[in-house]
Amino acid sequence: MKKIKAVAPYAFGGKPGFKHQPYEAWVNIGGRTAKPHYPPKVLHSLAYNVDFPSLCKCGKEARLRLVEPVALTYDAFPDYIFYEIVPLIWDCWPHYFGKVAKWLKRHDVRTAIFTSSQTADLMRKEFPDMNILSIPEGINVTTYHAGKNLAERNIDLLEYGSIKRNFFQHYVAGIKHINSQNANGCMRTFSQLLDTMADAKITISLPRCDTAPEETGGIETLTQRFWEGMLSRSVLLGRAPKELIDLVGYNPVVTIDKEHADEQVRDIVEHISEYQGLVDKNRETALRMAPWEIRMKQIMEWLEGLGYEK
Repeated sequence: MKKIKAVAPYAFGGKPGFKHQPYEAWVNIGGRTAKPHYPPKVLHSLAYNVDFPSLCKCGKEARLRLVEPVALTYDAFPDYIFYEIVPLIWDCWPHYFGKVAKWLKRHDVRTAIFTSSQTADLMRKEFPDMNILSIPEGINVTTYHAGKNLAERNIDLLEYGSIKRNFFQHYVAGIKHINSQNANGCMRTFSQLLDTMADAKITISLPRCDTAPEETGGIETLTQRFWEGMLSRSVLLGRAPKELIDLVGYNPVVTIDKEHADEQVRDIVEHISEYQGLVDKNRETALRMAPWEIRMKQIMEWLEGLGYEK
């Protein structure tokens, strides 16, 4: 049996990124870890752009690496050279499939994990003999606060993230509508964003395949955006990905009426207290089902079933 050890993702600018959350969860459930060996900054470009060949690999240990296709060689550096790699892969959109498949073949990857079930299905067709698991994205639930009840909140409608992906390319009349164009500093830092989400009555929540189809190639998946809204007890208005509905057993999102969206927003605001039960349920569900510890426990048990030693 090979020991499986996770390696901490690189902290760009000294700040841990979103890939640190599953790593920390792995540590919290007692998973083994290995020391990272990232190159000095002067060699970052080399590690990012050059896919080095695998050498004589260690037969006693494997490395769990948390990677994105856009930075595949860097995220797994240098362990893919010396160890069997078990990659946990985010954001593997169709335009990355060729790159990822080539890398998996080149380094003889026999076990891989994807955060998109649709991507995992496509990869199973490409690699019928590979052990492939799909797990929905999790989140660090302790970061997000419940805020006041809906009727006491100050922001009627919130859209955050890239302005070009916003559903409303105008401001809804008679509604306090916040997006990145008029945020006035209320989303400049992550702490400010947390407070803003917890002060919003309605948050637009759509899968990335709806807002950026040119990027996602039709792949629909659950992202942290939905967990953030559920944990912040905001009314999610948009469309829920099937992965989310299947996971929690109900639809936590109010489906947007694209033809009458302005009127729908105003109606929700006018009857906002009627949605308090839904947002309370959403937060309780997210607290119970969203933590990364649950995902990493699932991964650990799956790997043990394949013969890896935790």
